[in-house]
Amino acid sequence: MIFSVSWFIAALAVTLATILQAITGFGTALVLVPLLVLVYDAHTAVIMTMFISICSSVALTGRVYKSILKPVLRNLFLGSIAGIPLGAFVFLHFDVMRLKIAIALVTMVFALALILGWIPRRTAGFWAEAATGACGGFLAASVGMPGPPVVLFLNHQDVPKEQFRATTTAYGILVYPIGLILLWFLQVLEKQIIWMVLSLLPFILLGQVLGCGIFPRVSQGLFQRGVPLLVMAIALYTLVTTVF
Repeated sequence: MIFSVSWFIAALAVTLATILQAITGFGTALVLVPLLVLVYDAHTAVIMTMFISICSSVALTGRVYKSILKPVLRNLFLGSIAGIPLGAFVFLHFDVMRLKIAIALVTMVFALALILGWIPRRTAGFWAEAATGACGGFLAASVGMPGPPVVLFLNHQDVPKEQFRATTTAYGILVYPIGLILLWFLQVLEKQIIWMVLSLLPFILLGQVLGCGIFPRVSQGLFQRGVPLLVMAIALYTLVTTVF
């Protein structure tokens, strides 16, 4: 219900999430899903996150379009096509909360490996990018969080922050609609959720304005060191809020 306590919590979460996305190109789903499940059931939280992420990504892409790594984006998207149907199946038939726990644990391990330098740099190419995209597509349709594999992969390649932000944002625009269309065909979308998302649009725009104002003040070095730390922190938060 609009203007209820849960709505105000969602509005705050949307503002924080879109600030983070405007700075880094990701984070909408990583922040939203753990917060929204505090006031909505898991499936509603995932669907709301997918809609909000599309709106936020569209608002940001107009600013960053020229910086998109188009060949990398193409390979990520081609891979996601394979992962989305499996993710939708999991969304319908498995416990989303348990899946979130598993994802949080895997993400924490990979982020820690990057932080400690245990993974060799520059592992790129079509197959690596397509596999990363497939993981992101699976997570997009199952728990509404395509970001972790794509974010960690691009950070692993030492991508400049402008291209990083643009490419992760564009990836979300391509992946989320396919997942939502598939869920629509499976008849799990409700009009009430759509109206709820529309009521939160002003907070998406507010977050974009604030985040884009902060972005130029973040250095490349801080950005690259901060991304795996941020992913690690959010994964830990997701784990704690899901378990407790």
